[in-house]
Amino acid sequence: MLADLVDNNIVNLKVELIDLEPCKKQLRFSLPAEDVDAEFEEVTKQFQKQANISGFRKGKAPLDKVEARFKQKIEEETKKKLLNDSYRKGVEDNKLKPVLDPEVEEVEFKRGAAFSFMANIETAPEFELPDYKGIPANRPKVEITDKKVDDAINHLREGRAEYKDQDRAIKDGDYINVSFTGTIDGKPITEFSATARGLSEQKSMPLHVHADGEHDHYIPNFTNQLVGATKGGNQTVEVTFPDDYPAQPKLQGLKATYEVTVDEVKEKVLPELNDEFAESWQAESMEKLRNGVKEDLEANQKGEANQTVKMQVREAYTAGLKFDVPPSFHQQEKQNAVQSIVRNRRAQGSTEEEVAKDTDQINADANAAAIDNLRWFFAHKRISEEEKIEVSREDVLRVVAMQAQQMGKDPQAHIKELAENNQIGYIQNRLLEEKVVDLMAEQAKITEIDPPEGEHDHSHSHSHG
Repeated sequence: MLADLVDNNIVNLKVELIDLEPCKKQLRFSLPAEDVDAEFEEVTKQFQKQANISGFRKGKAPLDKVEARFKQKIEEETKKKLLNDSYRKGVEDNKLKPVLDPEVEEVEFKRGAAFSFMANIETAPEFELPDYKGIPANRPKVEITDKKVDDAINHLREGRAEYKDQDRAIKDGDYINVSFTGTIDGKPITEFSATARGLSEQKSMPLHVHADGEHDHYIPNFTNQLVGATKGGNQTVEVTFPDDYPAQPKLQGLKATYEVTVDEVKEKVLPELNDEFAESWQAESMEKLRNGVKEDLEANQKGEANQTVKMQVREAYTAGLKFDVPPSFHQQEKQNAVQSIVRNRRAQGSTEEEVAKDTDQINADANAAAIDNLRWFFAHKRISEEEKIEVSREDVLRVVAMQAQQMGKDPQAHIKELAENNQIGYIQNRLLEEKVVDLMAEQAKITEIDPPEGEHDHSHSHSHG
């Protein structure tokens, strides 16, 4: 269709294609002077139709008067039209797929002379699409044991636990609130580490008592020294910060003394497992609750098993892709990957010095990730074309409505905000990607395997009627 729209004045256009790199082309354009003049004349006639020039009816002013009045605008419009039409024809005739706007250089343009320019273009990669059906993948078997159901029921039970005030002495497993001040050699702990305010003084701080001091969630051997103390009582607690205490490296190995006041003592009381408990989870009986929980666990495990298949087919397919990617895309994607890796490293506790020391490795990892991501991007687009997979307006609106609900926003306002920030395209691409991966997973060559050992179940809080 675009070819039909190309101006008749550029039929004598000559275009030379030069391969600079696999995804970078150069087009050199030249157009004879008579075609340039014909375009000037046509543009001038368009201006003539709209021209309001004193002494002439609209659209009836002589061409020379129109040219004199609108000389600069006519030149600008003619140049723009010749550039756009020539570029479009050059791209179509050479079956190029540009991924960015071209870099236009060396423009030679004036009336009565040949028109020429050069355009550097980044293009989508050309590659043979490997077979995406029948990719081998392992899927864990779905096995829901009685123990898994028991664990999930206990998790629900924990969610309905009550914490009841006690007047007795503290015992293992209690939940207490304490106020305290801590010192090292008689000085506030903050003198040894300025950021340790929370370890220096607290008012009514909640703690879980562990008689096994090594597993104390706060400071090892802190709460086990409070076993036997009573509400309102005062206790001196002495601790040694462990040699591996990452929360406060400056306190590692130091001995601290705490003056502790017990404000509250509570015991966790779990509800009985009976029909009343089942009804609190919208189930008629414990039997129906167990059946409902089992169904939930099965659905979750099936979902997770399918997710592992999707991950495997995508990773395996991406690993087999071997083609060059557009340089600008590569540069941007690599930059994003570097930022992501550095963010993760910082979140895991790496210092700036450690990050700086690993710059070469970070760059190498980011480069590999960027190439993989871009190869997958172009390949999944091709698969969607082959399979005629599309993302409908309804698909996008469904995601937007879900996002709006989660964020407590009005759906219409949310979609307007997404559109203003150019986010709709990202949602469309993510949905297209999901549909492509779903297809690949459905057509994968599956081997059923035993589930991993020590698999953890997720919490379940659905209704079971």
